[in-house]
Amino acid sequence: MNVTGIIAEYNPFHNGHAYHIRQAREMTGADFCVAVMSGDYTQRGEPALLDKYVRTEMALANGIDLVLELPVAFACASAPRFAAGAVALLHKLGVVDCLAFGSECGDVDTLSEIAAVPAAEPPLYTNTLKDALRRGLSYPAANADALLAYFASPTGQSRRPAADDAEKLAALLASPNNVLGIEYCKSLQTLRSPIRPVTVLRRGSSYSDPGFSDPCNASALAIRTALRPQAETGTESLHGQEDGRTARTLQTIAPYVPASVLALMRREYGRTFPVFPDTLSRMLHYKLLMEAESGFTRYLDVSGDLSDRIRNHIPQYEDFTSFCLLLKTKDNTYTRISRCLLHILLDIRKPETDAENGSAVSYARILGFRREALPLLTAIKGNTAIPLISKLADAGKLLDERALQTLKKDIQAARLYDALILHAFQTRLPDETRRQIIRL
Repeated sequence: MNVTGIIAEYNPFHNGHAYHIRQAREMTGADFCVAVMSGDYTQRGEPALLDKYVRTEMALANGIDLVLELPVAFACASAPRFAAGAVALLHKLGVVDCLAFGSECGDVDTLSEIAAVPAAEPPLYTNTLKDALRRGLSYPAANADALLAYFASPTGQSRRPAADDAEKLAALLASPNNVLGIEYCKSLQTLRSPIRPVTVLRRGSSYSDPGFSDPCNASALAIRTALRPQAETGTESLHGQEDGRTARTLQTIAPYVPASVLALMRREYGRTFPVFPDTLSRMLHYKLLMEAESGFTRYLDVSGDLSDRIRNHIPQYEDFTSFCLLLKTKDNTYTRISRCLLHILLDIRKPETDAENGSAVSYARILGFRREALPLLTAIKGNTAIPLISKLADAGKLLDERALQTLKKDIQAARLYDALILHAFQTRLPDETRRQIIRL
């Protein structure tokens, strides 16, 4: 049995994702593809456009055989923690042969060579990284500085990757999918995992392209942007929206998503979708007001300076998006601010998460699977190093207290997302503990 792993958000699923799955299967000869997918919140620090069960349906209808949820403490974390958690989950299943990811580079050997440096943690790299982070650089920028400094040194000259031109190397390290791919490779090397990394060259629009510059392939950002003008005040205005307006809105994105995905969007539009960051606004405002006096440094990634800045600007709070922009500085990117605010709202605290080696991933929760993938589930059950959870009712028997607390955090985060849907669309979903996994 040949099993390929994919790490994704599918926010939302689009033609590029379908292409990636097809290419991954072809390149690895996969019998089965298992996706580790973010739940209801994304790495950017925002609620997902559609809930995790609908996105699971989209993935299963387009080439994925099994979808597992990445715990929320990793799903909305920085690139190193996100990658460490997802890779550790795949590694601990005991059956995954390859990890297939997209990249702008398309050269897995180069990405692996670069990843070997942070995996080995040579002093020059480590000290340069720490210094850059102390100066307030974002992790991607600090990591790029540290890698460029290392490869420019006499020691690093002999280990310089195929992209040996400094300008080309800098460009490679500035591309978001390359950065994440390097983190995946680093995590595999740190774990000494037998999983083989494979990369699919990204085609069409870039990750950060907000428009439709390619006739068939658009970024997830472009699709979210196209949907957003109808919901500038959050999602509340979409409740009960007339069919004609819905059709026009979805027609805009129809060329860029598979037909099965468009059908699911039509089914959910104005009922549970679309959800945008500003849907969090009231809940976050309440949380910040209630905890302002004690500050926010107990939450993951929130520094003392950022905590003070949040406290000082609460009187100017209007909504989630504008508050992120208000807090944004040269040293604190919008994404980092957004992620930190989400950590505060979801109560993700520093002591509750392990170091970046992913050791805190202590269960694999099934969101959905294809019936043809039953042999894959059987293989996982016979080889996994962590419990495989299909029913939350069984979790108490399978998990130790630490893992159970992590799962409870996931359940609470899902309940908050369901509350967002209730307030935005007046749609009451079943409680997370009663939701059924998706079977196709």
